[in-house]
Amino acid sequence: MLDKFLSSLGESLGLKKPSPTRVAGEALYAAAVAQSRQVVFYTDYGVKDEIGARFELLVLHVVLLINCLKSDDEHYRETSQALFDSLLLALDDTLREQGVGDLTVPKKMKKLSQQVYTRLVRWNEIWDEAGAEDATAAQADYLLRTVYATDEAPDPQAPLWAAGLSAYMNEVRVQVRADKLLAGEVNWPDVTRLNTKEN
Repeated sequence: MLDKFLSSLGESLGLKKPSPTRVAGEALYAAAVAQSRQVVFYTDYGVKDEIGARFELLVLHVVLLINCLKSDDEHYRETSQALFDSLLLALDDTLREQGVGDLTVPKKMKKLSQQVYTRLVRWNEIWDEAGAEDATAAQADYLLRTVYATDEAPDPQAPLWAAGLSAYMNEVRVQVRADKLLAGEVNWPDVTRLNTKEN
C-alpha cells in the first residue's frame, strides 16, 4: 500500500511518469466529456442543458466505456479503473472550483460517488439480464428516470428522445473497439446520423 501511495505521489509531483493505463483512463474520460457535450444531444435528443442532465449524460458515456472494457484481462481492468478514478477526481475538482469548502467536499463526493456507482450497477444489470431488443426498451426506461428525469411534468416527447438515445447507446456498444480504448482512443458512432435515422 505504501508503494502505491509513493508511486502516486511521485506521479503527482512529476517525479515519475504516470502508468500507460492511467494515461489511457484520463484520455478516455476527456473523450467521454467531449462526446457528452455534443450539441445534438441537447438540440435533437431533448436532453436539458442543466447541471443534473449534463451530469447524467456524462456518467452514461463513462459507464458505456467501462462496459466496453469489461474483461478478466488485467490491462482492461486497470484502464477501466483509471477511467472511473478520472471521473471521480474531476467531480472533486469541480466541487472545489465551485467554492465548496474542504470539510463539505467529502460528504458531497460520497453522495456523488454513490450515485455514479448506482448508475454503473443498474446499467450493467440491464445489459447482463436483457437480450438486444429487451435491452433497448429497458435502456429507454432507465434513461427516462435518469437523463430525462425532471421535477416538472414530463415532456410528451421524452419517450421518443429516450428511444433515440437508447438506439445510440446500442451503436456505441457495438461499434466502440475495446482494443482502441486501451490506447485512450474512442471511435464514437456518428450521433447526428443516428438521430436522423431513428427520428
